[in-house]
Amino acid sequence: MSRTKSSSIDLTNPRLKSGGLLSGGHPSSASQDRRKYASLRFSVFFVFCLLSFVSPVQAQLQVSREPKEVIEVFEAMYRYDLPEAERKLKKLNATNIDQNWIDLAHVNLLWWWLISGDNSRDYDNQMTVVLNRVINRFKNRPIDKMTNEEVFTMIHSYAYLTRVDIYQERYFVGIVNLRHTLDFLEIALNKVYQYDKFMMVSGLYNYFAAVTLIKYPVFTPFFTFAPASDRNLGFQLLNRCSQMDNILIKNESLYYLMKINYQLEENFDRALPIADQLIRQYPNNLIYHFHRFMILIEANRRPQALAQYTKLMEVSIKAPGLNSLQRNHLVDIAKKRLLKEKINPAI
Repeated sequence: MSRTKSSSIDLTNPRLKSGGLLSGGHPSSASQDRRKYASLRFSVFFVFCLLSFVSPVQAQLQVSREPKEVIEVFEAMYRYDLPEAERKLKKLNATNIDQNWIDLAHVNLLWWWLISGDNSRDYDNQMTVVLNRVINRFKNRPIDKMTNEEVFTMIHSYAYLTRVDIYQERYFVGIVNLRHTLDFLEIALNKVYQYDKFMMVSGLYNYFAAVTLIKYPVFTPFFTFAPASDRNLGFQLLNRCSQMDNILIKNESLYYLMKINYQLEENFDRALPIADQLIRQYPNNLIYHFHRFMILIEANRRPQALAQYTKLMEVSIKAPGLNSLQRNHLVDIAKKRLLKEKINPAI
């Protein structure tokens, strides 16, 4: 059975919550959406808990290199300019860029549209179609003949399928899809220090596995043959990834460090500078602004939280290409939280 090193966090505290490359989700409006978000946040860390194992083997780190046109799609997403990201994505089809890059960029964009609050399209079905197309592309290829990027592509694809399934409360199907990743993990097990994306997944595994085994013992059977998890090592690996040149790995690692620090560690002083760093780089990203609001409200910094709520409203108005539902989505959630705390949003 897996072993975890002792942790200073109080995992019995009911306020602890978990926090896809795999961009994290965010809260939804209304009680049903709130419940979905709670399931989503759990699914994110549960997926990653099973995505990697740590190897002591050290080697020269291989740095992944996405085509600049693909990076531009993600940069538009990070700027929260989803229509611009859509336009850039469509241009990729006229290039000779590997179709796997195009498909995974497409899936990530569909996810951002889904969590933005837009309901004009069937994003669930569209994501499933694209992900299965990627999976079918490799299903007959021997795993030991795959490159590191191809192995990660399969892990990424099955993990995203699981993410969508659990978001839509299809838990059994989600677990089945999650199990499919195990066939590809054998290649990744001894390459944590050889490939940057494996390192990021390993950081997430180390941290969240330790939390899961204590907070959710029902999942212990999944970790029967897993090595000991190390919360501190998880922090170290994620911090290392947050300083990498690969903008996708850097941004995802920063995002998870922010959420870990305020949702699980309750270390708001450490989470706030990360939120500020992300916002400085992407000032129109409503999700980053929303999390900054949540950090302040959870830290009981009421005047600052109210000021951040005002900032969130300002950014939602000027963010390009959003419909009224998207502009109000996170603002409405923040407003409800203020009212719950008996803070007048109109002040």
